[in-house]
Amino acid sequence: MTHRTFLARAGLLTVALLVVAAAAANPPQEPSAKKDTPDKAAAADDEEHRLAAERAVGRIEMEALIGGEWTKVKRIEKALLYHGDATRGHTRGSVWAWGVSGRPVALIELWQNGPDRTRWAFGLCNTSSGKVRASLAGRPWWRENDSAVEPKDIPGAPAPAADTVARQRQLKMIAQKFAGHEFWDPNNSRYELRRLDRPLHTYRDEAAGVLDGGMYVLANGTNPEIMLFVEARARPDEKPAWQFTIGRMSHSELHVEYDGKEVFSGPRGRDLSGPDRPYWVSYIAAPPPDPEK
Repeated sequence: MTHRTFLARAGLLTVALLVVAAAAANPPQEPSAKKDTPDKAAAADDEEHRLAAERAVGRIEMEALIGGEWTKVKRIEKALLYHGDATRGHTRGSVWAWGVSGRPVALIELWQNGPDRTRWAFGLCNTSSGKVRASLAGRPWWRENDSAVEPKDIPGAPAPAADTVARQRQLKMIAQKFAGHEFWDPNNSRYELRRLDRPLHTYRDEAAGVLDGGMYVLANGTNPEIMLFVEARARPDEKPAWQFTIGRMSHSELHVEYDGKEVFSGPRGRDLSGPDRPYWVSYIAAPPPDPEK
């Protein structure tokens, strides 16, 4: 054996001994089952929340007065928004809408407070510019009420573009100029509302004069306080125009500005709420899970 061969073999033996020693000092770890538990638990809770909220809204049947006749209005299948609000103790929040074409005729926000899962708090809003009513589990519930919202021209907005692609660009730019704030407890404090960048829902209904429209949220965090509808509307005796409509989703005193100027204000909602009014905040029992699911 040459000196070079001996050194080479000795070096290989030394490396092998070091690898064995390192393996003994650091034995392979078994995958930890607990590592994924929080994520899996959170995912399971999110799914349970979605199913529970869907069970609650699934018991509501909405109708709108169209052409002098009460007509059932289909609910948009999925929630438009899931949210929470740690600053106000709201958990498991979601927003649902009825009306699959054109502007939704009504919205409901569901949420719970703390660990209580026996009932849902809700806020209903008639956004139809007409009359609506609803039943819950087959019984009269939200009595006939006339919408308090009407489209208003957006001051200084350009004329709606001729094609939908260009109108969608206009819609985005116009929505960016809206801002809002509210006054709420404690001490009638002022809260700046955040406009979520993307619309929760876009729509058109040319038969009703809506060329293009989008529903945006002004929120405390992600908790919706104001629903903002921005629409390019055709008008029989006038040129098409961009208009806006406000849907109340909060008991707060509300203010909305466009391009730095106030275009809407509303008092606290406590005295506005009721089962025969276009805005209603109350509670419903949480229905039990479907045993077949």
